[in-house]
Amino acid sequence: MSDIPNSAEALEKRCVPCMVAYLAPFRIIDGAESQPWTVTIDDVNHSTWDYVALHGLVGGLDVGLQSPYHMVVSRDGAIALPILPEFRNLERAVQFINHCLAALLLGGVYCESIDCDALDFGKILDWRYLRVGTAAPARSNQFHRMIRILQAPPVEAIHLMSPRTAKMADLEAAMRSGRALLSEVPEVSPEFLLRGTTGFTRRDWGAALSNLWIVIEQITSHLWEVNVISGIRNSKAIPGRIDQLSDTRTWTIAARQELLCQIGVIDSSVLATLAVARKARNALAHTGKHPNEAESSAAFNSAIALLRCALPFKEIPLLALNLADQTLSDPFLPRKDIPLQPTHWMPIPKLPGEEEIEKLMASLRHNEP
Repeated sequence: MSDIPNSAEALEKRCVPCMVAYLAPFRIIDGAESQPWTVTIDDVNHSTWDYVALHGLVGGLDVGLQSPYHMVVSRDGAIALPILPEFRNLERAVQFINHCLAALLLGGVYCESIDCDALDFGKILDWRYLRVGTAAPARSNQFHRMIRILQAPPVEAIHLMSPRTAKMADLEAAMRSGRALLSEVPEVSPEFLLRGTTGFTRRDWGAALSNLWIVIEQITSHLWEVNVISGIRNSKAIPGRIDQLSDTRTWTIAARQELLCQIGVIDSSVLATLAVARKARNALAHTGKHPNEAESSAAFNSAIALLRCALPFKEIPLLALNLADQTLSDPFLPRKDIPLQPTHWMPIPKLPGEEEIEKLMASLRHNEP
């Protein structure tokens, strides 16, 4: 006979429903007591990596939910939240998760946004493990599902060898910092900052520009309120003055940015970069002209510069991130001639005629002067 209490109360404590997403790009999260993560090529080839460790909880993050609710994190970068009433809507749930990821990004931990196809559901078991029970179609979710159930083929499982890592303590610090910074500029919608940055690193210039321009307008509105409106809010000398200054038809975003430059809130170089981003954004919105990399960069740099203006005495860890490390490479650029030094290899099945073509190419290279 099992001595486990057969009651609904005991089950509720041992098996807690949750919704799940994953930190992207993939990384292993090291908790304070985590054992070193090691996977050999034999583990990859024979599916013998420590799948239990991937499910293990390594800590929790305060994301602003009412106590005792919080976000838990597992070793493979899964993040789980309670299924509260306010999250029982797909769009709202994804928006909140992206809000949390934006806080991590602003706090100095690079994260990418998720879409509605990246929401899974699962259970927290004994507050030790996170078991995911659904199969969301997003690429990241499918990868995690395969490695968690020992079904990843070697070509996928190779990513478990020498993966990126992050310390749970760094995630905690980034979340605290990011949430504090976002509270200083409440007009900003964190999801647009996250989606804009994700678009920028994924070379999706249109998505980067359109999302970051929303952030630019929101920060401009914040600067306008702090530096223009607030100074006259209590003044009754001129009736209707605040209404006139709040009129977006008269005081467009461009006009507000010009005046903010005139009174020294933003620098003229920032105003020039804003002009490039604005022109590209208008072309995208009104004629469908797709922006290029320089125009998308102008939007990103403008958003960052305005964020600096809005938080002049605050450290912004996002500014220390080198996004070039995360940016998708351009396959059309000339490649550097770096000799290959493979440590592992696997045969690739040949297509009809492919081996003959490869031999012909090799003979031509061999005969070159």
